[in-house]
Amino acid sequence: MIKVFKASKMSYTPFDNFEKGDIDFLCKNGIIFTDSVRNADIIVSDHIKYLKKYYYRYLAGRKLLLWTNEPRFDLSFEDITNHYGLIKIHHMNIYTKNVYINNLSFHAKLMKEHLHYLHDDFKFNSRKTVALMSYYKGLHATPIFCNGENIDLIAVRSKIALVGSELGHLDVFGKGWPNNIAIEDSRIGNWTRRKKEILKYYHFNLCFENTSCFNYMTEKIWDSIENYCLPIYYSKNTNAYEIFPKNSFIDYADFQNPDELFQFIKSISKEEYILRINRCIKVYNDIYLKGKEYPIELRKQVLSAIIEKMNKIVKS
Repeated sequence: MIKVFKASKMSYTPFDNFEKGDIDFLCKNGIIFTDSVRNADIIVSDHIKYLKKYYYRYLAGRKLLLWTNEPRFDLSFEDITNHYGLIKIHHMNIYTKNVYINNLSFHAKLMKEHLHYLHDDFKFNSRKTVALMSYYKGLHATPIFCNGENIDLIAVRSKIALVGSELGHLDVFGKGWPNNIAIEDSRIGNWTRRKKEILKYYHFNLCFENTSCFNYMTEKIWDSIENYCLPIYYSKNTNAYEIFPKNSFIDYADFQNPDELFQFIKSISKEEYILRINRCIKVYNDIYLKGKEYPIELRKQVLSAIIEKMNKIVKS
């Protein structure tokens, strides 16, 4: 058995038993957790700051693994990095492509009901866009370069939100926005419920990921579709079109600037809107119809990647 010590809590990951059955599956495949770092074969964390205090344990024979599904918790594009020329860190993240096995690895479970399609009697109540997101560093977000290209989306989506707000075309909900442009910090309280309450008043939702990367797709686009908001997404450097057909979500990669985007939203016909949102709904429904076992199988793929990686680590 490979004994694993968690150097941090790792909430909402397979290492915190966030999904029922995760620990059992790992145990059956030779991975168990220990509360004693002295007994551990591998020390794991979701952030390098928690691993640093165990560097001396590496020199005593323990292996170190940095596993995260958050794009800014680990920016390594390599499977292994060396710290101080002595400490070897093994990586599993969205850039090493062995955490998100596919676009639905963590979120297929969100499709819990069959959505009805929009009909010809649909009418626009408003063409305003909503953005449910925090500012973080906004326009000054640190770039993330891959093959010479910045794949960070925080600065891009922040610019769209700021321009849209100034034009009166977009409402912002989230913390940290300059000039008090946010209507509220919507993450206070029950965020899941509040999100639904907000989205029902809009037909367009700016729901970019934090980063554009292969297989990296979170709950943002699915929450938008579930609440009948046409997603404004960003496909460049992703494989979103492996799931979605063209001309479904509004793809910001097709526009040169925010003004072009808002002009498109202003001029989109009712017929095209219905066509696009129904294409999104069909994707959602097709995933739902795969049944309750489908998310479980996808989860096992994530866990199997962890098992494979840990076996390689202890043999290295």
